[in-house]
Amino acid sequence: MDERLARRPDAIRRMFGEIAPRYDLLNHLLSLRRDVGWRRRLVATLSSAPKGAVLDLATGTGDVALGVRDRAVVGGDFCLDMLALAARKARRKQRTVAWTGADALALPFADGSFAAVTIAFGVRNFSGLAAGFREIRRVLAPTGVLAILELHRPRGRAAAGAIAVWNRLFVTPLGHLISHDGDAYAYLPASVDTFPDRLEMAGVLEREGFAVIESRDLSRGIAALTVARRED
Repeated sequence: MDERLARRPDAIRRMFGEIAPRYDLLNHLLSLRRDVGWRRRLVATLSSAPKGAVLDLATGTGDVALGVRDRAVVGGDFCLDMLALAARKARRKQRTVAWTGADALALPFADGSFAAVTIAFGVRNFSGLAAGFREIRRVLAPTGVLAILELHRPRGRAAAGAIAVWNRLFVTPLGHLISHDGDAYAYLPASVDTFPDRLEMAGVLEREGFAVIESRDLSRGIAALTVARRED
């Protein structure tokens, strides 16, 4: 697990390739389906973005991209196994999304290509957080919006204790039982523990040329929603 906690891209890509077939099932089980509502909250933040296309980065199996309406959408991920599942889901739903291989630290898009970028549970896996935010800022149009849904360390002791128990009794055991890579669900809580909390992440965004316009806990701090606008 050390290479995963070091955020080595090859290790993270292999991990997601292994867990892709059970990714949606485990997300719903381990969050008690709260992840569905969290993603809807993320999509709703697009009302604050200027008109234009949306990039859903670290799109995974595409739930956020498929939830965006009335905008052109690109779903980007560096794990092709995840993108294959996203494309299959889009065909079932008869939705059109441009799926593309995309590494967050070297995006294959021109400067200013998007009015908004959304990321659900992806920034925690960046090999370089500040570098990833700089690259996202590059592909955002002026006043473009970056909306992030992520798991962070809760700041409250009670919430932190409850999540630690949930991880130990449910997340890691169920991950081992159901996924093709049980160690991935030991990595999940460890990656949260070694990632900045939402206020620290907001500080990184501000240093990289964003103005944070929303930063709030969801479900008593289990997840957090952060919305920032590109400054020029």
